[in-house]
Amino acid sequence: MSVYALNKLCHRTLGDLDFRTAMQRNPAAAIAAYRLTAEERAALLAGDVARLYEMGVHPFILSFLTRYEICGLTAEVYSERIRAAHDPR
Repeated sequence: MSVYALNKLCHRTLGDLDFRTAMQRNPAAAIAAYRLTAEERAALLAGDVARLYEMGVHPFILSFLTRYEICGLTAEVYSERIRAAHDPR
């Protein structure tokens, strides 16, 4: 798994305007260069924050995606989906 890469990618949307814009327009193309598993890629593109959290992505860092409505995530959608997550510990 590449949890570090997922955390880094989510964090990058916060400070890198060009990357953020690419994620908003075409997230699949924007993450193409990242070394993610098929499961990680699918969960990210689906906005499946519960699954990403279960994989070890920090929920605060995941919430960065909601600020810019990336992968269909809004604050409301994020809240609903993250509640379905099982604590990875």
